[in-house]
Amino acid sequence: YAFLYTGGALLQWCVNNFAKQEKQLAKEQGISVNAYLEKKYAETVGENTPTDLLVLPHFAGAATPYMDNDAKGAILGLNINTSVEDIYRGCMEGVVYEMYLNLQALKKSDIKFERLHATGGGAHSAVWMQMKADMLNLPIVALKTVDAGTVGSAMLTGIAIGLFKDLEDAAAHMVEETRCYEPRKDMHELYQKIYERYERVYDAVRPLV
Repeated sequence: YAFLYTGGALLQWCVNNFAKQEKQLAKEQGISVNAYLEKKYAETVGENTPTDLLVLPHFAGAATPYMDNDAKGAILGLNINTSVEDIYRGCMEGVVYEMYLNLQALKKSDIKFERLHATGGGAHSAVWMQMKADMLNLPIVALKTVDAGTVGSAMLTGIAIGLFKDLEDAAAHMVEETRCYEPRKDMHELYQKIYERYERVYDAVRPLV
């Protein structure tokens, strides 16, 4: 059992508070503000270049493995040249590092993964999906399904009323894969070096807040 209190909500917080001008510019270009910030970061810094930031995504408390509702978020490494797109990208990275931390905790229980599936709004971001695949070192499959919980309930209902014979049959009819993101060894090694610093952030920040 592993979860985060903030994921897409953290990116929305970043957009709402720091990217008001970027929202307008994105609208003029006919793209989402998320795509605009991803594009601007790629153009100014590099698509495959991590930020110099360490973002602790505990803006609504820390979920697993800490289960600390009083924990606070943090953005470390800011300087006078830090841009909106840097902070946005840093928030994306922080969520992914937290996912990796949970993955490592699950592995201690001898839980093994071959690949992961992604749903919801975050699955529409190729940049974020590739980042997750690279950091977690696992293939991640984006699903067309937006609300996995609702679809899962409908699948079980379909089985109960005889519409589908089993879960495999239900999935064949209701679950559609859109793209598989494969991990890149060089990027995983790069993120791993940053993660070695990230995994110490919670213990460093928590006594202060």
